[in-house]
Amino acid sequence: MKLVRGFTLVELLIAVALTAFVITVSYSFFNLIEKSGRFSAENSELQSTIVPLFYIFLKDFESIDRRYGAISVKKDSDNRKTLEFYTNSCYYFKGVCRVKYWIYENKEKKIHYLIRSEYRINSLSPSGIDVPVTSRVSDFQILFSRSGDWYNGTAGTSPSLLKIVLKLRDEGGELPLVFKLRN
Repeated sequence: MKLVRGFTLVELLIAVALTAFVITVSYSFFNLIEKSGRFSAENSELQSTIVPLFYIFLKDFESIDRRYGAISVKKDSDNRKTLEFYTNSCYYFKGVCRVKYWIYENKEKKIHYLIRSEYRINSLSPSGIDVPVTSRVSDFQILFSRSGDWYNGTAGTSPSLLKIVLKLRDEGGELPLVFKLRN
């Protein structure tokens, strides 16, 4: 009778241990790659929001016309914080218009929109055009600077710097943007 040699228990345990080690290392590697890809996609999505926002604000803040009124932070009739100023570089009207930034909140759907409103100042109609800019901003804070110190509101002064701090909805972070205002 021929003796058939198989695997010993020690050889089998070593093979199982090596297989478990390879599977664990592989899982860790692929998990790291998957997290990196998710982070990259989120970062790309955030960057695609920030750049257009920055240029919308830049265009508006570079074209502020203080002859018609000072830039100001107010509360509207619905008790929402607004940033208001006059510009001669309107998107939807010719001439000078009043621009207002504010947050629209739909509590049922839990959605926030940063809205840019534009109103004609040479019209008898109080209505204007409201355009949603982004849904990623849940709130904003406006700070002004004249001589290096940041303060809320204008209080009749003409600031040289404007800082708008956008509170991002999903990420939970803040995005500070600083602009130099023309005199």
